[in-house]
Amino acid sequence: MADPMLGAPFLEPASIKCNFAALHLCVLSMYCTRTTSSARSFTSSRCLRTKPVPKVEYGVQLRPQPFTTAEINAVFGSRARITPQLGNRILGVLQGRRLDGTLDLDLPSDITRSVRPSSLDVALQWLRKNYPLDEDAAILARIEREELQEEEKLVRRAEELGLYKPQSGSYGAELGDSNDPYGKSVLKETRKRNEARLLAEQEKKRQEWLDGEQKEREKLEHMRQKNTSLQRFEDTASLEVRERADPNQRPLLAWIQKHHLRATDWDLDVSKLTNGGRILRILSITLVTFGLCYVFSNNYQAPAKADRLWPDVPPAAATVMAIIGTNVGIFLLWKLCPPAWRLLNRHFITVAAYPRPLSLIGNVFSHQTANHLALNMVVLWFVGTRLHDEIGRGNFLALYLASGVFGSFTSLTVNIMKGNLGLTALGASGAISALVGAWCMLHADEKFTFLFLPPEWQDVASAKGWMVLTGLVALEFVNMFTRRALIDYWAHLGGFLAGTLWSTAYKMQKDNEQLINKTWFERTFRD
Repeated sequence: MADPMLGAPFLEPASIKCNFAALHLCVLSMYCTRTTSSARSFTSSRCLRTKPVPKVEYGVQLRPQPFTTAEINAVFGSRARITPQLGNRILGVLQGRRLDGTLDLDLPSDITRSVRPSSLDVALQWLRKNYPLDEDAAILARIEREELQEEEKLVRRAEELGLYKPQSGSYGAELGDSNDPYGKSVLKETRKRNEARLLAEQEKKRQEWLDGEQKEREKLEHMRQKNTSLQRFEDTASLEVRERADPNQRPLLAWIQKHHLRATDWDLDVSKLTNGGRILRILSITLVTFGLCYVFSNNYQAPAKADRLWPDVPPAAATVMAIIGTNVGIFLLWKLCPPAWRLLNRHFITVAAYPRPLSLIGNVFSHQTANHLALNMVVLWFVGTRLHDEIGRGNFLALYLASGVFGSFTSLTVNIMKGNLGLTALGASGAISALVGAWCMLHADEKFTFLFLPPEWQDVASAKGWMVLTGLVALEFVNMFTRRALIDYWAHLGGFLAGTLWSTAYKMQKDNEQLINKTWFERTFRD
């Protein structure tokens, strides 16, 4: 029988199996809900479900294989009469409650109805013995979780009521790290973007660095073809392209290689320079240096002791130590400071193919090997201090710099004329040779001997100053023709020549001064 008003079959009272309250709710629901269907039965309505069916709680699995009947009986006892399926579920639920810190909450109703509390206590004690864990820590973690959840609920409710508006802007907006209700930090997002951009730029530079090896080879080949003088250079090791190091794997070597390439001039076109142009370049700076040194030596006045930087140090020792310190400092730049290589390559080493004027001055204070530096500085100390005491600081500094430049000029001129444009040179050997030559010629008629010889041998193993200088010059020529070592002999010879000429001029000047200071009677009768 159907009710025409309700559009649904009418059920007899004997067929109604629900209570009156449920029926009343269903009727109200049918009146309040409009559907497209013309008929709706009570049996298909969801209004009969006053509560959602709770999910079955299984807890955690203690081990891959479930416990057997014997093991369950060993845990609960055979009198408990608990099936293996129920026993495994009880153990899993209890273990899950232990992990979550919820042992104080009621267990599922089907378990409490089927198992006595004493059996549950036995199972819990068995778990604590065989699967120990810090239940107090689990409870504290649960409390923290619940506090965080309650805080989130309050924040959500405040957002709904309009009492609180987070930085993220609206309800349900994207939260920040660790579900921060203030949203994502703009500063953190900006930092992440900047870090990602920097990493991308570093990777791009790394790839450009590794891919630049081929471009470097092309530049070197182009320079070889453009500069025919380099094709005749026998030592091709310095003209080879070395494999580039990966900055991520060998950052120090890659950093050194970058500064090495930066210090190398790849765009030099030495073919545009003639030998005459090269010599004219170095001749001009040599003449300018001679003129400045001459003016300095004639106008230098020694400062008073109170005005000196090191008043307690003898002037000769102070001057020589300053020169030694300069040489040691530049040596350390060669060895320990790759960023300085570009400056050093330009102005502290001479290159025959492309001579830079200032390099004739800078190379006098430049050394790349410790042996070369030590030998020159030892001779400078023993010979330079004595020569300084005799001729004064002004003359000493002028002689040192002018003779060093002249030695470099001599070496470059000879190599340019011989076509050895690939050769480079540096060192204070020319200036040191000039000091030795000047000392020998100032004491040309005095005997020179070795300090470490006994006194009775010094008269035998001795020679006059001019003879010592002659022997040194002859030794340079012998070594030059035998090629015993890669030494700039022409710079040494230029230094010896400069020292000899300077000492001769110095002695003539002293003789003229003495002659001028004599009276006419002394000049007439005593000479």
